[in-house]
Amino acid sequence: MTDTSCRVNPDANSRRRLWGDSGGYCGNPKCRVYLFPDDLDVDFAELAHIIPASPKGPRGVPLSDVSAETRAHHSNLILLCANCHTTIDKVPDPYPADILHDWKRQRVEEIQVAIATPEFQTRAEARAQIQGALDDNALLHARYGPVGDPYQQGDPILWLRHARSTIVPNNRRVLRILDANRHLLTLEEQQTLAIYRLHVEQFENRHVLDDFTTGTERFPEAIQNVFLDERMTGRI
Repeated sequence: MTDTSCRVNPDANSRRRLWGDSGGYCGNPKCRVYLFPDDLDVDFAELAHIIPASPKGPRGVPLSDVSAETRAHHSNLILLCANCHTTIDKVPDPYPADILHDWKRQRVEEIQVAIATPEFQTRAEARAQIQGALDDNALLHARYGPVGDPYQQGDPILWLRHARSTIVPNNRRVLRILDANRHLLTLEEQQTLAIYRLHVEQFENRHVLDDFTTGTERFPEAIQNVFLDERMTGRI
């Protein structure tokens, strides 16, 4: 039997946030089925826990590691169709918590790019939106950043703190704006964007997940000049 003694039900705020983060589609990127058929008065959405509500559930961890309140928080919930919910819970090994968190992060970013990130008419407008984030990241890297292994050079404690609190969200903001405004990028800038995307993903793996196995693509310096050279591109 499943231990329900430690369960905390998600509150109304967590449920609203979950529905908003889902965009109305199954959170499995290989499924994406629409959860609200127009011709029916029901929905096919199921609230799924990433870390289960009970320590004995699939992907279970001791209550001492993750509190009951955290398990009920929207950050630990993902909206799935009934089929995908059943699959991840009945065969949990191919669907560890980090995979499900990645599904959730991807969906939120897709919505941000599609809806919450503006599309600009000029390169100058787009540049103005990323300038501050690029400047802040450059300053933090120059002051605290490593050359080589981040845990042996520079100021490792301050660097890790700033990397997680400022550089990671700044990277994601810049990436979203570049994706939403690809129509303003030159071919060379689009190639630089591909490298930058890889850098951003690997940077997060190292500094958030402490995973150094996925590569160490360095920051492409050409990103510092993206959207700047309008005279040569003919884009105004």
